[in-house]
Amino acid sequence: MVYEALHKAGFSSTYYKLQDLSPTRNGKKPANADQDSLRLAELDTNSFLEEHTKALNEQTRSIELFLDGVHCAACVWLVERLPFEMSGVHNARLDLPRARLYLEFEPEKVALSAIGQWLARFGYAVSAFHQDRSNQRSRIEQSLLIKAGICWAIAGNVMLFAFALYSGLSIVKDSSLLAGARWASFVLALIATVYGGSEFFKRAWVSMQIAMKTRDLRRLHIDTPISIGILVGFGHSAWATITGSGEIWFDSITVLIAALLTARWLQLRSRRIAGDASDQLLSMIPSMARRISTLDAADDHEVVRVDSLRKDDIIEVPAGEVFPVDGIIARGKSNVNNSVLTGESTPEPIKPGEKVQAGATNLSSPVYIRVHATGEDTRVGKLLAWIQNQESSKARVVLLADKLSSYFVLGLLALSALTALLWLQIAPKEAAHHVVALLVISCPCALGMATPLAMAIASGRAARKGIFIKSDEAIQQLTEIDTVVLDKTGTLTNGAMTLVDRTGDHEAFQLAIQLESYSNHPIAKALLRSNGVCFTDNNTVTDVESVAGQGIRGYINGHKVAAGRPAWIRSFATPNSHIESAIASYISNGYTPVAIAMDGIVVAGLAIGDKVRAEAHAILASIQAEGKQVYILSGDHSEVVHHVAEQLNIPSERAIGDASPEDKQAFIKQLQTQEGRTVAMIGDGVNDAAALKTAQVGIAVQGGATPSLVAADVFMTQDGLDTINTLFQGTHTVMRVIQRNLGISLAYNLLGATAAILGLVTPLVAAIAMPISSMIVVVSSIAQKSFLGNRRNSAEFRVQGAKIVSAPNPHTLHLAP
Repeated sequence: MVYEALHKAGFSSTYYKLQDLSPTRNGKKPANADQDSLRLAELDTNSFLEEHTKALNEQTRSIELFLDGVHCAACVWLVERLPFEMSGVHNARLDLPRARLYLEFEPEKVALSAIGQWLARFGYAVSAFHQDRSNQRSRIEQSLLIKAGICWAIAGNVMLFAFALYSGLSIVKDSSLLAGARWASFVLALIATVYGGSEFFKRAWVSMQIAMKTRDLRRLHIDTPISIGILVGFGHSAWATITGSGEIWFDSITVLIAALLTARWLQLRSRRIAGDASDQLLSMIPSMARRISTLDAADDHEVVRVDSLRKDDIIEVPAGEVFPVDGIIARGKSNVNNSVLTGESTPEPIKPGEKVQAGATNLSSPVYIRVHATGEDTRVGKLLAWIQNQESSKARVVLLADKLSSYFVLGLLALSALTALLWLQIAPKEAAHHVVALLVISCPCALGMATPLAMAIASGRAARKGIFIKSDEAIQQLTEIDTVVLDKTGTLTNGAMTLVDRTGDHEAFQLAIQLESYSNHPIAKALLRSNGVCFTDNNTVTDVESVAGQGIRGYINGHKVAAGRPAWIRSFATPNSHIESAIASYISNGYTPVAIAMDGIVVAGLAIGDKVRAEAHAILASIQAEGKQVYILSGDHSEVVHHVAEQLNIPSERAIGDASPEDKQAFIKQLQTQEGRTVAMIGDGVNDAAALKTAQVGIAVQGGATPSLVAADVFMTQDGLDTINTLFQGTHTVMRVIQRNLGISLAYNLLGATAAILGLVTPLVAAIAMPISSMIVVVSSIAQKSFLGNRRNSAEFRVQGAKIVSAPNPHTLHLAP
């Protein structure tokens, strides 16, 4: 479809040339060509235009939209063709890294829905975002960019005068020309110093006031030596200009200010991009829905805003659209993509009675949803609120970097005084020159941004993998964990009762399953979910009786059938030694036994249990291989917990069952206080909330109850335990990046300071070199390999009861029984 559209529009030649020449955007693939019709219809509503657009004049309005599917420079060229292809569109600019489209258009001449439809022809899907949040984050960044741009323009002009002076203007006979160049440089540098330098002067002045008030020089901000360097350099040059004698360094000062502002803008931009993921996630959830009055009137729907929906309203979600609410399937079967919440793109089947969540995409067939929650009450809404209200606690490594910066500032000021005294003895005219060079080149900006920038980028990458981390402190704590405590149900196991084993008469088993279809008991539901279950509706079922806490019985085609607790079945049916032996085995293995009787004789036995997750063996082996102790802490019966521990090769003394929420919290405290352990607690239920909060790091797994989400430091939206490995490996990678950044920063500053003291660096060279260290830290942080996926590094893995003992090449595995 895109190929045809490109050729019909005459764009193919330029588009494919650009596509071949340009790198892709983060490996993004183009979006589907079909644009959500509801989303397109919403674009033209008055409420949408009032909320998301801004009037530029009486006819023209502007808007910013997320554009899904853009991935290279060819996309930029194609999207920015809009003003040439559609009458009424005056401007179209695409910010490729953030996938954000800025439009200026006349609503009277062209509808936003028409623009969206034009873009959809090429596979680009538009969606709105909350401008107030985005503007709040980017307003300072935009102001700083403007300030940096003006200062670079000033620096460029001052450099032109400096080239003239360096090229011999200072020795020409016409002194008025020389004076004119010096005074022009002075005026331009004054503007840059007052306008651009104010960014540093304000913080420096406030920090000096705080330092004097608290009598603690460690409170001095890193902008203090920067400000002193700018003012000393400008003051020396201004005096040289006024007196007409001495060297001027206006070029160095203006370049320094512009370079510092640019480095600070890059830092702000990196942090904002890392924080844009939640806004983009929220923008993908539709704000319009198709509401129907009843399922019987499914063909008669009205389009309404999602915020007007109420609980138990029924809406229609056609194939290809995003679910706007959390709800229950009332009618229809389909497949959904939950990658927005879980990071897993494999389609999952849904049917009536099952839950769906806002943000998921309906893939195959239309379904009808009974509304359960909308907006901020949805799971994704709560998750975003959790992230936005995250704790502001700083990691100790961040505090260490802040502490290093404060000591570095004091040391730098002392070195500056020492340098001034030294050069006043050696060459008085060069003293100010070398002091400015020292203050500039040794600016600890890179040191200050080394840790928070790496943390921010890592948190953003983790979120894209379905791992949401509440604070920087949690990232550092995860690298220090020596004990991992896991809940059993829903964490190590699938969290749902299933048929584990069966023995005896197959026909009786099928009849018992049909009888269980009349019960709502969890064991009955587990049997109905079992693989291979099938029974015919032609059977005659009569006199069905459910006995609370015991089982169910009735007649099927004249046969008396019963299923339930073995002791209850034995009270009216003759036992079978073979079945009794199997039931005893089920009990010893920690399963719930079910006996089946037909016509007064016990003929079959079943084992019901919660299966251990397939990946649990390998994940726990990897954790233990790293030297961490692993405990199971569960409210289930102790025999069941010990059985699970045995399957996972965990010593029985580290498997604790029959634990209440208070017992779990007390056990975590005992590990921390009596044994000095650093504990990570992994759980999913309400009964885990207190333990999650008590542990150094609480990790709530996918599907967890709301209290566990509130108490946790980390929340997993992807099902299973694979993300646990990704989490531990990712945090270790982040800390290595931080250590690398701090090492780079300290080494640069020490080398730069030494060179400046020895007089090997001029202020101009210092001004150019100083931002380079910040750029190296930015690149180092962005290039980190954290949270790229699950790379298991344990020495051994269990595979179908065997052990991989060596793997000399990709084609051969040696297995030991």
